[in-house]
Amino acid sequence: MKAYIERAVDLIQTGELALARTYLAPALIHPRLSPGERSRAYYLRGYSYYAAGLPVSASKDYARALEFNPANGAALVALGGLYHRGEGVDEDAEIAFAFFETAAEAEHPEANLYVGFALLEGRGVAQDVARAREILQKEAEAGDSTAMLYLGRSYRADYTEEPNVVEAQRWIEAAAAADSIEAQVALGYMHYKGEFNGEPDLVAAVRLFEAAGEAGSSAADVALGHMYLVGEGVPMDPATARELLERAALAGNLAGSLSLGHIYEAGIGVDADLEAAEAWYLRGAQAGFSQAQLRLFYLLLRRGEELEALHWIAKAADQNLPQAQNDYAWMLSTSRSEDVRNGALALSYAERAVAQVESAAYLDTLAAAYAELGRFAEAVATQEQAMALITEAGSEEALALAEHLAAYEAGEPWRE
Repeated sequence: MKAYIERAVDLIQTGELALARTYLAPALIHPRLSPGERSRAYYLRGYSYYAAGLPVSASKDYARALEFNPANGAALVALGGLYHRGEGVDEDAEIAFAFFETAAEAEHPEANLYVGFALLEGRGVAQDVARAREILQKEAEAGDSTAMLYLGRSYRADYTEEPNVVEAQRWIEAAAAADSIEAQVALGYMHYKGEFNGEPDLVAAVRLFEAAGEAGSSAADVALGHMYLVGEGVPMDPATARELLERAALAGNLAGSLSLGHIYEAGIGVDADLEAAEAWYLRGAQAGFSQAQLRLFYLLLRRGEELEALHWIAKAADQNLPQAQNDYAWMLSTSRSEDVRNGALALSYAERAVAQVESAAYLDTLAAAYAELGRFAEAVATQEQAMALITEAGSEEALALAEHLAAYEAGEPWRE
């Protein structure tokens, strides 16, 4: 049976995945196979399924591998990866972290890297930058370019109240020298934002984005495309921008799809084409990109396709995007269609939006939700709170809020 397993390994390495599973089948049921060997066999079959594009079957075999050997590091990392990416199982950052943390206890290098990343980002675990650095520095000093990149990021303002540009530059440049394309992009953004000397260096940013883009980075193509779109560091050239963004989008970059949708919707360097805009937004929306779902919502609403628009704004709102939560709540509160209105659901999303951003616009929506539920005293109080945040008394926004307030004082919900 061990010979069958080793033969399966050879076949997996040559891409003969179905034949590898044929060799593994008798090994998996052989009564004298040790638990450790059976665990390895299940992991190998799971890997063969994953390599064949069958993540559901892979997840089941990885789980079986852990039944026979809970310390199987390869299976722990593989199953953690599925939960991290949402492949074959529901995406769940907490479960992913638990699998990776268990594997890391056995000093599995890939697991250590993910644990460091998760602690840095607060992905599935409370953010702990100091602990993340300890883990990442160990892997970085061992030569892992991804660990170098994450360690460098940990010293930037996005992750710490005390940024250290010298350490950030040191590690990210080390990652770039180790052929990390992602590190080249990070350095490009640091030059673009002026993180090194307080002044943007657009020449250096363009150079780094161009090199990373030619090496296959869709993120670099998006960054450079935006620079060509507005003429920042390069001549304004919408055609070149569109070419770069399309290359990124076709490579699966959702930000590229979003930008292309905007180009066609606004007619930037091309004739406005709402069908093309919808197609690019839809590419991102179907992949779960909340910003694309939000843009698609606005586009569909402009065309009067309210129910289809409602579908996409609901998806965006469920990703904790406050703008989407607010817009969804407004629609649920104020639509003229009884099939759309839902006061209780509107109140839930409006409260979530205001908890993140307490603005006049979001309080206006919260008031509309109260009014839809017939809770007019609360609607009036909330609307007055919204109006107190308006600085220009005669502005269009102030007049609109006052009109809404008059309706609530009269005991009437607002209809858009």
